[in-house]
Amino acid sequence: MATKEADSPGRARERRENQEKKENKEKKEKKEKKRAKAEAKADAAEPDQRAELPAKKRKREALPEEIEIDVAAPEPASKKAARKAKKARLNPTAAVDKHGNATEPKADAKDDKDATSKRSEYGVWIGNLPWSATKDSLRSFLVENAEMKNEHITRVHLPAPTKPPNPSWTTKPLNRGFAYVDFSSELAMYSAIALTESKMDGRALLIKNAKSFEGRPDKPKNDEAQDTGRGNKGAAKGAHPPNKRVFVGNLSFDVTKEDLEAHYSQCGPVDHIHMATFEDSGKCKGYAWITFGDVEAATSAVKGFVWKMESEVQGKKKDITESEDEENAKKAGKKRKWLLNKLFGRDLRCEFAEDSTTRYNKRYGKEKPADPVDGVNPDRWRNFNQDGGQRGPKDDARDFKPRGKKVDPRTIKSGAAHANAPRASQAIVKSQGTKTTFE
Repeated sequence: MATKEADSPGRARERRENQEKKENKEKKEKKEKKRAKAEAKADAAEPDQRAELPAKKRKREALPEEIEIDVAAPEPASKKAARKAKKARLNPTAAVDKHGNATEPKADAKDDKDATSKRSEYGVWIGNLPWSATKDSLRSFLVENAEMKNEHITRVHLPAPTKPPNPSWTTKPLNRGFAYVDFSSELAMYSAIALTESKMDGRALLIKNAKSFEGRPDKPKNDEAQDTGRGNKGAAKGAHPPNKRVFVGNLSFDVTKEDLEAHYSQCGPVDHIHMATFEDSGKCKGYAWITFGDVEAATSAVKGFVWKMESEVQGKKKDITESEDEENAKKAGKKRKWLLNKLFGRDLRCEFAEDSTTRYNKRYGKEKPADPVDGVNPDRWRNFNQDGGQRGPKDDARDFKPRGKKVDPRTIKSGAAHANAPRASQAIVKSQGTKTTFE
């Protein structure tokens, strides 16, 4: 019995394999019968009907050993020409000639005339244009309202908008709000300028001479105004006058006072650094105040760069070959701009801070305006107290608020502040209230 039970799984597997073989054989026979019927039907069919029947699957014919080349055929385009042709297909504005070279597309006759014509000496700038203005409408407006003809206008340059329109707008703008128009004569130019403040589609146009720059602010001529804030994107221009104290922001949390001193000592002597830190970890909060020895060093820190000799810069570089040494020796006498606008990979925000004297006067009321006193000159109001009497040394001493000594919270032991806090008495206290009874 044990032998029979052990053999039963093997016999079941053999039966399944035999059944699968039998099914595969039957499928193969059915396919062969269908193929034979189709071939017999194709032989019996007429020639016109044979074309409609599905073609038999055949093996790919082998290519001939010899390949014939037509010498008279044109030479294929190079890879460069093929790339240009591909770009031309992707960009429909460009065209390709028979040699595969990209050419500029053909434009309309009027646009081509405006584009190819040279700029005239007599031109105007037109601003405050309506969004619906086009080249044709602008031409017709000038011809109808000014004493000129269409031939006097040699060029109309109306820049198209580059930014997407506001989704809340109902109409799409066709221009950027201004245009340049050139004329063939000076008389036509002044007749166009005379149309300034005239309305086009409800908007008063501003027409000026294209070569006149009146009304524009002058560019700063001094070097300081051009160089200030190149590496300090967040620096507020003119917030505080130049002084020895500088505010530095956007610092990394891992920056220490030693890092700031090493970084800004390149500008000049550093007298004091006050860094804002977290009470629990003692790390930097991201900003600090640096007091320099002179105003020039603080100005260099705000600008974000200093000028160094080429020899100083070369001394910091390593692995310099002899040939490079000879070349660098020639440049050793030249100055080089050394940027200080980054620290630990972060763009620093550096600007002049309030001077310590000004800050002290604001905090303790030295610059507050004095209250008016009847019958006293305003220049002497500060010498009188609130009661109207003249101030004395006692009043000055009374107004003085001494500053307590600062204590670093990190030096206080844990639990010390809680232990020293004033506590209520735990003894039984006699009641001092009155007893109220209700009848």
